[in-house]
Amino acid sequence: MTDHTAQNSLVDKDKYLAFELNHASYSINISLVKEIMEYVEVDPIPMAPEFIIGAINLRGEVIPVFDLSLRLGKQPQDITNRTCIIIAECQFNAQEITIGLKVDMVTKVLDISSADIDAVPSIGGQFQSRFVLGLAKLPDKLMTILDISKILTLDDIKLIEDLNNAELTEDFDNEDESPLPPQNSEEDTASEVSHE
Repeated sequence: MTDHTAQNSLVDKDKYLAFELNHASYSINISLVKEIMEYVEVDPIPMAPEFIIGAINLRGEVIPVFDLSLRLGKQPQDITNRTCIIIAECQFNAQEITIGLKVDMVTKVLDISSADIDAVPSIGGQFQSRFVLGLAKLPDKLMTILDISKILTLDDIKLIEDLNNAELTEDFDNEDESPLPPQNSEEDTASEVSHE
């Protein structure tokens, strides 16, 4: 009986990636996480909402990066050596969308049972609460579990589609694929042309 209960408890648990925003703890289901990377320079996207800080070229795929603090209605945080970008995949209207999430720092991976996750109480603040999947009861605190599919709007999806359909710019190619070759002297250039 005890073994059976223990097995059910293990099956019932899921893994969540925990991170911090504005000194508060959040998490997302780790099945959504493709990778975690150090913060890198992000190329701005003209006319994008304030919470979309730009895009990165990750192995040929243009990925929009969201400032998760701004998206949740909080103050933006300074970039430190702990700032990370979580590359995550979410579903929106049956579409799989890859996005980057700027967070203050990633802390750990947690096993959380569904029995320890409560629904969000209806106490107002609907704009922020719609991003929340539930509240996890940890031994020392409550942790907010985010539903990252809810941070996207139809306009965001259109912007992401436009990015994915566009050809990569030379700036992206130069920054992420290979450095520019050294400039040739006039003699070297003339020699190359003569060989051609």
